Amino acid sequence: MMVSTLRAFAPTFNRYPSRAFSIKTQMGSITRNPDAHSSTSKPTETPITLQEWQGWGSTSPVPTMVTEIIDELKVLEKNLDAQMSFGGNGGKLQGYFKTQEDKKHRATYKALGSSEQKLQFFSAQQIACRLLGSRDYLCQKCWLPVEDCMCSRVKHYSLWDGARFWLYMHPKDFLWQNNTGKLLFQVFGVEATTLSLYGIAEHEEIMWNAFGR
Repeated sequence: MMVSTLRAFAPTFNRYPSRAFSIKTQMGSITRNPDAHSSTSKPTETPITLQEWQGWGSTSPVPTMVTEIIDELKVLEKNLDAQMSFGGNGGKLQGYFKTQEDKKHRATYKALGSSEQKLQFFSAQQIACRLLGSRDYLCQKCWLPVEDCMCSRVKHYSLWDGARFWLYMHPKDFLWQNNTGKLLFQVFGVEATTLSLYGIAEHEEIMWNAFGR
């Protein structure tokens, strides 16, 4: 069995992650956007479907906490009367919505009881924003802007029988344009490469179970 890792992680990492927890939070005091509807925003009405999620290279179901955070972002969007807008590498939130969302997610993060819960929340929040911010902008296969897509230049190969890569990826590397780890499933396919995102409970469980813990 072959393993591919992108980078070293915190030495306190728990290789037996607990089941994902719920991050339902109180909206608290919300200041409505004084500049509502004045900026160009990216539509977020459509949920992240299984087809869209797996189109980015994963073979797992959509992680529960990622879905919850996207739902929370939509609620905040409605309460603020301000649409999400994204820009820059990594699908980063921008503008007034970013300021308000940052206050909310810092409060949620601070209220979490354990370092493992904080890690799971951080990872899911990063991935949720990158998914929304990359829609209609990045190619799902090569993670480059659609106009710079290099998929036609990638040659596909098969691994020998029984061989498999496990691509263990930090959430900040997910959908990052210069990420080279993505070449594994571009070249060898998802049949031979499993993407495992650090801090996502479902992914960690699948990977460690496959290794026999």
